[in-house]
Amino acid sequence: MTRVVVLGEFRVDRLVAPLRRGGADVVVLTSVELESFLGPDVECGVLPSALNERAVVRLLGEYGADIAVPNLGCPGQEQFLPVYARAAACLRAAGRRMPVHSAGFAGLASDKVAFHEVARRRGWPVPRAVVCAAAGAVREAVRALGFPVLVKEARSEFHAGRHYVRDAVHLGRVCGEVSCPVLVQQAVEGEEFAVEFLSGASRTVAWPVASLGRLDSDCAPGRRVRVAPAALPTRARAELTAAVTDMVETFRPWGPWQMDFAVTDDGRLQVIELNGRLGGVSNMSWAGTGLDPHAAHGAAVLGRTPTSPRAGRVALELPVPNGVVLPPAPAGTGLTHFPGNPANRGPFIGGYHRAVLGVPAARATAVRTWLAALPAEALLNSPREAAAQLARGTHALEQGGVPVIS
Repeated sequence: MTRVVVLGEFRVDRLVAPLRRGGADVVVLTSVELESFLGPDVECGVLPSALNERAVVRLLGEYGADIAVPNLGCPGQEQFLPVYARAAACLRAAGRRMPVHSAGFAGLASDKVAFHEVARRRGWPVPRAVVCAAAGAVREAVRALGFPVLVKEARSEFHAGRHYVRDAVHLGRVCGEVSCPVLVQQAVEGEEFAVEFLSGASRTVAWPVASLGRLDSDCAPGRRVRVAPAALPTRARAELTAAVTDMVETFRPWGPWQMDFAVTDDGRLQVIELNGRLGGVSNMSWAGTGLDPHAAHGAAVLGRTPTSPRAGRVALELPVPNGVVLPPAPAGTGLTHFPGNPANRGPFIGGYHRAVLGVPAARATAVRTWLAALPAEALLNSPREAAAQLARGTHALEQGGVPVIS
């Protein structure tokens, strides 16, 4: 029996299930207690809070791993990706396998400064920005770019190290807090999007593009109403496809990854960030296509070539305050709540969770009526915003919900 060791707990229940269906003996190394959550058939161990490649190889040897699966996404684990990439070569020499991104791609996905510098060299469209090696250079960079700006620490967790700076007073506070180097980036005006990928030896597949709503100073897309699929302007779509193709051909991602980008008000693409893991839109990807990215990753680990996901429904994601119970969804749709659990602690921290409504195009009118009848306290934001996003998703679905690459 193949022994698979999963490194990290992010939504691990959705990853473990296909591994076990494939006949694997699964061990999960985690920073929290998961035994009662995953059940007695899954062995659990401790994932250290600090790792280097030698420690990774030694740890996997102790657990007798045939295959090691990086599973990033929980606090404190974001910067393990480059370590896993370096450890992979040692594991191959020992007869073990770790499907992980190349060291070059891991560097882009875990260092915002490195990503910006490579993007500029390769012609990927990114916002205007200045790299600052010391805090004293930040003010000069802001003078060159103009307010508002984003100040991003090079290596930081997904929930930290990013500051929207609107004026000189705020800039003074931020300069005293950040760890250099930092990227001082022009704040883009437009709409934010995300797309998830799964890469293997022979192909990369993409889930439909998701709209995360209009960019704002909160930098918290999870608090907005989000929808997939979302259509892009022709020019932005072509720019996105070109950039993704170059990333895949040049830097050889292997496993799940995700890109955040914006489309400006004049229809131009601006790549915001690259992540070497699945992110916050996986619930929509699952609801809209019927193929869970986490489950597809688990199947790919065992050698199954992923199929190209196709949108069959609009996936409308609603941020719901914890404790609020939404009324039953209209017939012919599917409403799924994603509350917090030990493998996804975000809802415990933020005070809200995400509910995803799967909507066939023919049921859009019924859902608009349902949204209009929701009480004001049912959502973090207005039902009107949800109705507008539903209309955009329905339009994209009727266009075919074509993925970025196929």
